[in-house]
Amino acid sequence: MIYRKNKKYDFDCVVVGAGVIGLSVARSLSKSGFRVTVLESNSNFGQETSSRNSGVIHAGIYYNQSSFKSIFCREGNKALYEYASNRKIKFKKCGKIIFAKNYKETDKLFKLQKNAKKNNVILKHLSLQELKLIEPDLTCHSALLSDSTGIIDVHDLMLNFIVDIEKNNGKVVYNCKVGIEDIINNTIRFTVNNTQSYSTKIFINSAGLNSHKLAKEISKKKNYFVPNIKYVKGNYIKLSGKSPFKRLIYPLPSKDGLGIHSTINLSNQTIFGPDEEVVEKINYNVNENIVSKFIKSISSFWPNIISRKVEIDYCGIRTKVDDNDFIIQTFNDHKIKGLVNLLGIESPGLTSSIPIGNYVTEYCKKYFK
Repeated sequence: MIYRKNKKYDFDCVVVGAGVIGLSVARSLSKSGFRVTVLESNSNFGQETSSRNSGVIHAGIYYNQSSFKSIFCREGNKALYEYASNRKIKFKKCGKIIFAKNYKETDKLFKLQKNAKKNNVILKHLSLQELKLIEPDLTCHSALLSDSTGIIDVHDLMLNFIVDIEKNNGKVVYNCKVGIEDIINNTIRFTVNNTQSYSTKIFINSAGLNSHKLAKEISKKKNYFVPNIKYVKGNYIKLSGKSPFKRLIYPLPSKDGLGIHSTINLSNQTIFGPDEEVVEKINYNVNENIVSKFIKSISSFWPNIISRKVEIDYCGIRTKVDDNDFIIQTFNDHKIKGLVNLLGIESPGLTSSIPIGNYVTEYCKKYFK
């Protein structure tokens, strides 16, 4: 573990969590000259949300224009494609279709198109005839086409972030469960695995599914508001054999997500999901009874699924906040210098990872001045 001896602080900067967000933040900080140590509770990087999602590079279609999700997603879409191209990370700019099942849904489709335009994302409206030319197996009334949506090898992306961190004299340390000991004169003292305690000048809470728990632990030492967080579990199933679609196929969004959709991975396998289930605890067991529910949903836009073989694949859990936006708590929120809490970083977190890292770094640079 890297830390500074005979200084006011044991660490310059600690990032808790080695998912795609924590690694991106650490990468950006290390590029700006911060001496960064990433502490991860698991035995490897990206073991939770970062490895249990669709791996989609989003365009920035759904979000309010002034939200973090909108701003970071639009910036991140371009930044991620550029970074992946420069580093030869596998990706595919395959495009995405958002469809209306029937005439009643067309108003929602046009509202989505208008919202995307406010975010400087142009979606092409496709009639049924136009749609049949590019996705003949899709059954729907009409659709929108996003050319800038794609998929990326998330594991390789995180590996490259770690290469950048280590190149800039940072380090990622595993099997480190972080707890909060105290806050004295704006210095955060934390423990690792309930043993020795350390101090740090900058403490970035990017603990993913546990970020709100760590934030609440800090708030017990110096009272501040921690927003309500809920867990939403999503299951995925995999199609055997040839994929029916060349693009990502999405229904109109639902309350807690983007609905059960069809994605392809970089091996051209078709993955369906996720569904949405609010859960109290983190549990990655997939309920085998979900298949009939999935087939019923998918058959509404691809009837041929009834004659195809599918199998249970995996599940993921994401955090949701009431405002449906990323929450980045800084000094104005908690009055603790050097603390940044990253809360509710769900989709489009992967797409937004590079600009989130840059945003946190710019804040820390101001703090160090």
